[in-house]
Amino acid sequence: MSESLNDQPLEAQMMLDSLDEEDFSLIHALQLRPRASWAQLGEALGSSPVTLTRRWERLRDGGGAWVTAYPRVPGRSRIQAAYVEIRCASGQVRALIRELSTWPSVVSIEEASREYSLVLTVFGLGMHDLSTLLLDAIPGLPGVLNIRSHLVSRLHVEGSSWRVGALDRGRVQALSQLPPSGGAGGRQQTAMRPWQEPYAALTAALGEDGRRTAADLARLTGRPVSTVRRQLGQLIAADALTFRCEIAQGLTPSPIVVNWWCQVPVAHVPTCVDRLRANPAIRQIASLPGPANLLVTTWMRSIEESMRMQEHLEQDLAPLSIVDSALILRTAKRMGWLLDDLGRSTGFVVTMPARRE
Repeated sequence: MSESLNDQPLEAQMMLDSLDEEDFSLIHALQLRPRASWAQLGEALGSSPVTLTRRWERLRDGGGAWVTAYPRVPGRSRIQAAYVEIRCASGQVRALIRELSTWPSVVSIEEASREYSLVLTVFGLGMHDLSTLLLDAIPGLPGVLNIRSHLVSRLHVEGSSWRVGALDRGRVQALSQLPPSGGAGGRQQTAMRPWQEPYAALTAALGEDGRRTAADLARLTGRPVSTVRRQLGQLIAADALTFRCEIAQGLTPSPIVVNWWCQVPVAHVPTCVDRLRANPAIRQIASLPGPANLLVTTWMRSIEESMRMQEHLEQDLAPLSIVDSALILRTAKRMGWLLDDLGRSTGFVVTMPARRE
């Protein structure tokens, strides 16, 4: 990709050290409608399209926020997701992160304050390909002492639904009335494989910049604009991609990440999920097979707030019980984006599920 962030030296980027209220408002708007036009966003936010464009360019170039896209999980495709905890040999964590960061199938990498210090999110095409990744590829890396794998049976709440919470109700309502991502009409219940051509090149380009237009994509892929417009419309109509406006977490008021591995009687899972959805600290909720059958991820303001969250989970959501928890000290990669210590974007690796060669 000629416009890849990887082509720009890190020192050449003017990395942001803080975000203001107007930045948060624009990010919130793009979280609601990642592909809305600048004219639509300007009308909803009471600002000019030129001003918003310039602000967004500053945010994106400085690593403070970005719009990405990746194959929807779960979806009508056969992509299977899993979380992998890795116990690493002493002194090998950095080398493992450098290696795993280059793998398209390893979409996220977190460092936790526990014995199993690396937590990965991985994608595979069905159980065969995922098993090869979990049983052979990752355990075979130097420095991997042991792994624990958790297959995702259902993703109740995904990171793309998290909101920075900067807009008032009126503006949220105005933005919610805009057409969904890409402006497509009703969703087509069609099986789609966005990792295969003719869609793979578009998926990769949208992963790097989810706001790219058909003209942008045509220029990057060398295809006619009419062809790209049709293919892009098919991807969006099939709901094959998740479009997501991401933010550098270290620049938000909620820099603390905790993964809560919970045990909930199956019959009570829907009730627990419904009660958790309304909490603004909730980033992700996933059902897993096994004793710890519900993973809850939170973004919070402080360690003290995380203790209150633990109390809430244990006391207010009974019969839920916490099996384990992991305080995330650093996120090296999130949904294909390489991050620095503040969570600012420094590069992009195309997100594609593991598959047999």
